[in-house]
Amino acid sequence: MTKEKMKMTELSIIGLMSGTSADGIDAAILLTDGRTMTRTGCSGHFDYRPETRQAIRACCADPAVFLADLAARASLDRAIAVDHAAAVQALCADFDGSIDLIGFHGQTVYHNASSDMQHPLGRQTIQLGDAQYLAAVSAIDVVHNVRQADMDQGGEGAPLAPVYHAAVIDAMHNLRPAVLVNIGGVANLTCVSAADGTGLIGFDTGPGNALLDDFMMSRFAVDCDRDGGLAATGSADQTILARWMQHPYFQQTWPKSLDRQDFAGLLTTAEFRRLAAAEAADAAATLTCFTAQTIAHAIGKLPVTPRSVFVAGGGRRNGTMMQYLAAILPMPVITDPGDGFDADMLEAELMAFLAARCHYRLPTSFPGTTGCRQPVSGGQIARAR
Repeated sequence: MTKEKMKMTELSIIGLMSGTSADGIDAAILLTDGRTMTRTGCSGHFDYRPETRQAIRACCADPAVFLADLAARASLDRAIAVDHAAAVQALCADFDGSIDLIGFHGQTVYHNASSDMQHPLGRQTIQLGDAQYLAAVSAIDVVHNVRQADMDQGGEGAPLAPVYHAAVIDAMHNLRPAVLVNIGGVANLTCVSAADGTGLIGFDTGPGNALLDDFMMSRFAVDCDRDGGLAATGSADQTILARWMQHPYFQQTWPKSLDRQDFAGLLTTAEFRRLAAAEAADAAATLTCFTAQTIAHAIGKLPVTPRSVFVAGGGRRNGTMMQYLAAILPMPVITDPGDGFDADMLEAELMAFLAARCHYRLPTSFPGTTGCRQPVSGGQIARAR
C-alpha cells in the first residue's frame, strides 16, 4: 500500500511563515493530514521586534558578508526563533486544544537555485531561525528546512506552495483549470489543471511587492504603498516597463525561482532614478504595474487558460495593483472568494500542510513545480525532547 493510500490521522499543526518582506510572522493552526485540511480560524500576524527586523534587512542586503560573521549569524538565528516562539505562545493561548506539530519556514535571507556560481554563497537556500530552540521552548516538535531536500534533488527549492494551493482550490470546489497567485516580496503562481490533481505547475513570476516596498522605504521611510494610494495618483512609464519586461527571467520556462534581491538593480538604473526624481507617484505606479504585468505574462505562458485567478498575499491589498491586473487579464481576478479562504494566512497554512506531509513522508515538491528529479518529501524534524 502506498503512503498516499494509507489512513492518516488529522493533526493539529501550527504553521509559521515569515516572508521576504520581513515585516513579521504569519501564524495559523490547521487541522490536516497533508492531503485535506480544515481551518480552525485561529491565526494572526505577529510583528518582528524592531531589532530583529533591522538585523534581517542587514543580512539580506549583503548575506555573504553578514553570514561570515558567525556570532552575528548565531544571534540572528536565535532572535528569529525567539520571535517565532512568542507567536506560538500567543496562538496557543487562543486555541482550545493541543498542538501536535509546528511547521517552521524560517526567514529566507538568501536563495539562489542557479548553476551560475559567481555569487560567493553559490547555489543554496538559507533560512535562518533556530528550530531546536523553538522546539525546546514550545515543547512541540518542529518541522523545518523544507527546501533543502528539493535542491539536493536538482530542484529550485521553490515554490513550495503548489501542493497546498491545489488543496485550497479543491476545498473551494472550483472548476479547473484555475490559478492561485501569491504576491509577497516575490510573487508566485500555481496552475492546477486536470481534475485528478495532475498537471500541477508552479513557479515564481517576478518581484511581487519587493521593489515597491524598497522604493517606499528609501523615499518615504514607510514599509509599503498602503492600498496603492501613491501609485493611484501616478502614471506608469510604458517605455521603462517594456524594457524591464525584456529581462531574461521572463523568457525562461518553468520551473524557476527568484531571490527577493534578484530585481533590486532596477531601482538604481538611470532611467528609473530620473523618473523617481521627477515624480514619485509615477515611479510607484511603474513598479506596481510591473508586478501586474509580470504576473499576467506568466499566466499567458501557461499551457491552459484558467477559468479564474485567485490572489493571496499582501499584494492583494494593493487596490491599484489589483486594478492593473484585472485590466490586463481576460478572466476574473478574485481576492475574496469566500469558502473560508484566508488570503492573508495562506502561506502560514501552507507550512502547517507541509509539516503534515513531512510527518507522513508525502511529497512536498514535484518535477513540475521545482524541477526536482522525482517527487521529494522535504523537511527535518527538531524534537522537543
